[in-house]
Amino acid sequence: MKIDTPAWAMKRAEAEDYRVAREMHHRGALQIKWPNLRGLRAWSKGQGWPTPWFGFEAAFLAKLFDSQMNFVQAISESGIELHIPQRAYTLSTERLSELDTLYEARSSSGRPVRWGMLVEELREIRRAVEAGVVIQVAGGPTMRSWQGFYEWAHGRYHMLEDGSDHWIGDDR
Repeated sequence: MKIDTPAWAMKRAEAEDYRVAREMHHRGALQIKWPNLRGLRAWSKGQGWPTPWFGFEAAFLAKLFDSQMNFVQAISESGIELHIPQRAYTLSTERLSELDTLYEARSSSGRPVRWGMLVEELREIRRAVEAGVVIQVAGGPTMRSWQGFYEWAHGRYHMLEDGSDHWIGDDR
């Protein structure tokens, strides 16, 4: 399953991130920015790497993750960019205030008007946690799992679960 981890929770992989990047690739949490494929094919051929007409990207990644030496060479020379989830992220008081404002916004009749946007923002936080990012809430808990996220989100925005058509745990 591909995990759509938000950009703010990602970092560019470096040489020392080989094992983490390989694991994230297997988990579907690796984001790849491919360079021009013609140039990448030429680079691969120059290294003696496989360059099949069909399945080139899969063959390239297999060779890249075959060893740490290949990984380091590819990310420093080929033009490919690999992005992995950060180890940790702090949800600032400013960001919390923005989320709270979305939760509290009401129409003149008193109905919530920004809960859809809030749910989308909370889904991003949930996806980051699911990708392995440890999220420290400013002045609050540390979220390390879906359950930890849910306890925090439900405790802070408790009316969402009953009052919003779309819930933070539902990606449909």
